[in-house]
Amino acid sequence: MEQQEQQELTREQRLEIEDKAIQALLSMGAKFTVPLKINPVKPSKWFNLKKRLFPKRNVVWRDKQIPKDWDVTLTDIPDVETGTMKEVYMRNFHIKPLYLGTIDRLRQLYMLMEYNEDVVQAQPIQESKRLFKYIPQMAEIAAVAVINDPIVADLKNKSVRDLKQFFMEHLTVARLQKLAEVINQMMNPAGFTSSIRLIREMGTTRPKTENDRIE
Repeated sequence: MEQQEQQELTREQRLEIEDKAIQALLSMGAKFTVPLKINPVKPSKWFNLKKRLFPKRNVVWRDKQIPKDWDVTLTDIPDVETGTMKEVYMRNFHIKPLYLGTIDRLRQLYMLMEYNEDVVQAQPIQESKRLFKYIPQMAEIAAVAVINDPIVADLKNKSVRDLKQFFMEHLTVARLQKLAEVINQMMNPAGFTSSIRLIREMGTTRPKTENDRIE
């Protein structure tokens, strides 16, 4: 049988698929992982013995190096130096749809950063190096978006401070870029603009008089 050639998607179909993906992101959020700088530890002999002696008990091994409130999994990744696979701890995060209070806090952090696209285009290397001074702000933006709770409005909140420090120590520029793209989508600026437009239309619409109303 002759294989039918797959037709390329039209521009409208591609836009529809992209729109569905964005809507799914806005409704369900996005997950991402960050590798930890901790060497995995195998379960102790005593732990393995207890599992054999009490097979019906639901006992889970947890490395004491990892805080109890962290969501961590063990994953195999390629080791560039040895060319083999190695086990690493990955800390899992879930960015959920952002609340208005979180978006407002992100806006405040954005305002602290001076950015000029014309200067970046004219002097890309020099300006990019200058922008590195905003590493702490970018780490805090990531922390605020992940926490996504009213506590982010507290400038001295320990949870934000601790997660900010974690991101500064573990995030690479490549991961930060992907995370920034997700945060930008989760802020849904188009939806917020549409909300303002609808409210303005309500304010400019002439209310119906008693004679105009249908009984």
